[in-house]
Amino acid sequence: MRLTPLAAIASLALLAACTAPDKPKDATATPAADSAAATAPQPAVAADGPGPASAKIGADQVGKVSPVPAFKGFGEHWSIDIQATGEMNHKIDLTWGSGSEKASGTARYNGQPADAPNTLIVLSGELQTKSGAKPMTIEISKKECIDDGDNKHMHSVDVSVEGMDKLTGGCGDLAVY
Repeated sequence: MRLTPLAAIASLALLAACTAPDKPKDATATPAADSAAATAPQPAVAADGPGPASAKIGADQVGKVSPVPAFKGFGEHWSIDIQATGEMNHKIDLTWGSGSEKASGTARYNGQPADAPNTLIVLSGELQTKSGAKPMTIEISKKECIDDGDNKHMHSVDVSVEGMDKLTGGCGDLAVY
């Protein structure tokens, strides 16, 4: 048995330990202060560049970025496509009547309604229909949903447009940051 590889590994470990930078000692720091600093939460992003992607928006984005970057949903004989266009605004494409009716519009996320559960996202806006602009409300709930093809989706969706029957029981998938 040759010991050369083991000796090389041990030498590298020793070299790495010897060349590690020493932690600067502050003459006024106490051991309690050192341990408090060691247990303090560290920022999620390093100073020299972005860290790994996260599924949550950062604290600096709250109130500036919608919780709906993109969403595709559908129900019986209808579908909806939502794309964020910046800030809290969205472009909406709605198809209903088994595909015979289509309209586009815009909606805005105005924050979490005070009386709503935190699993509900509400977008309010207008749909440009053949008979003019109609007020529209889209409710996306973080609630598991099974479609007609037995496929699982993580969100359910309902769409209300003035002058139309409410489009309910939809399933969909919300993109995450």
